[in-house]
Amino acid sequence: MSEIVASRADRLLRTKRLREGDLMWPGPDPPSGTPPGGRDRPGAFPARRIVRPGAGWYALPACLALLAIAGYVTVAAFLWDDSRAADGPPGVGDPVTGVPVQLSRGHGYFVYVRAGRPSPFACTIEAGGRVGYVRLTRQNSWGAGERPGFRYTATFESPVTGKAAFRCGGTDGPIVVTPDDTADTYLRLTALASAGLAAAAVVLFAVTFLRRALAGRGAGRAETRFRT
Repeated sequence: MSEIVASRADRLLRTKRLREGDLMWPGPDPPSGTPPGGRDRPGAFPARRIVRPGAGWYALPACLALLAIAGYVTVAAFLWDDSRAADGPPGVGDPVTGVPVQLSRGHGYFVYVRAGRPSPFACTIEAGGRVGYVRLTRQNSWGAGERPGFRYTATFESPVTGKAAFRCGGTDGPIVVTPDDTADTYLRLTALASAGLAAAAVVLFAVTFLRRALAGRGAGRAETRFRT
């Protein structure tokens, strides 16, 4: 009887000491760490979040801004001489005696006649003691501005640079010769297009920055809640 009591007492003592951690686990290694579902289990911490949209999206507004600048600079450089010639003064005078004009070689000029008068023909330019015929066309006629009391009739390309006298037959009354300012129209259109691209670049940059900021803030709040 005493042996049975002693055996039971020994088992009880071993069980108590086992619970208190004084004895080694009588078998395979006991499980370590926190129970399943705890914070230390694998995968308990969320993976690092990638903020969307990525920083590479900034390349799009940058490309648009570069395109706007490069496009305007290219067109302005190409039309620079034409734009300077377009700033020249107009000439008004009689087509028979000659209209005094300031010309630039290779650039176009618009010819206006009185409203209701016939269009001129056989036009010549006298400069430096030499006279030569010029060919009348309708080039860039869409860009010819309105002049009160006059109507656009033709365009010619100047063969000389400097002061000259422009004469024509077939019409009477004063005529007006003005530089072809179509280049300025092209520059204005290019400036508007470049401004539109620049505005789009600013909007895209702002949207990308705002979305990244909001995404990063949301990821930061989620990580803070998990840690607390």
